[in-house]
Amino acid sequence: MANLFGTLNRFISRLDSEPQAQPHSRSTTGYGFQILRNNNTGLALEPWFDFIIGLNGHNIESPDQNLFTTEIQNCAGSTISLGVYGAKGQQIREVYVPIPSRDSGAGLRLALQWAPLNLTDDVWHILDVMPNSPADVAGLLPYGDYVIGSPDGDLRGDTGLGYLIEQYVEKPLRLYVYNHEYDVTRLLTITPSKHWGGDTGWASRI
Repeated sequence: MANLFGTLNRFISRLDSEPQAQPHSRSTTGYGFQILRNNNTGLALEPWFDFIIGLNGHNIESPDQNLFTTEIQNCAGSTISLGVYGAKGQQIREVYVPIPSRDSGAGLRLALQWAPLNLTDDVWHILDVMPNSPADVAGLLPYGDYVIGSPDGDLRGDTGLGYLIEQYVEKPLRLYVYNHEYDVTRLLTITPSKHWGGDTGWASRI
């Protein structure tokens, strides 16, 4: 792996955030529904960093999304409260959500996955990007970007990112990337390659 990727220095950072209104904290050993995509501009839920851990005052213990959806649908026409764990500030807050009536046919427009709350603990800081490399072509920005996850595989542990890149040489790999300068998360596709002209598979120092 060292020959392919060069030196992979793992950079773990707690992403800074202003404290939330309610100063509750929670151990990151639990699970919740991670927000993968939020197409509802009226909901203050941040993709990747926010986890739904409670509904109407009780903890969510089951990974069954159908059960979660059914409970929300049973509250049609009223307002529910969601307990939300924010990984940036490691705080819990309440988010109140009006649920449309059944006749409206409208939904929350969220994409969720059941995941451990410490999923966001492992991030990789992009320090250098070589011109015309796979990392450059994919749009990775040095110093401002952090690789925080991937829908294509697990990035947990010291070697998680390097191992995943090795598995996707000459194949497209999707990465969730957070930029702290613009405070946005985006999904990029990179195709690691040994043949682009450099010494490493994606030509980025982390």
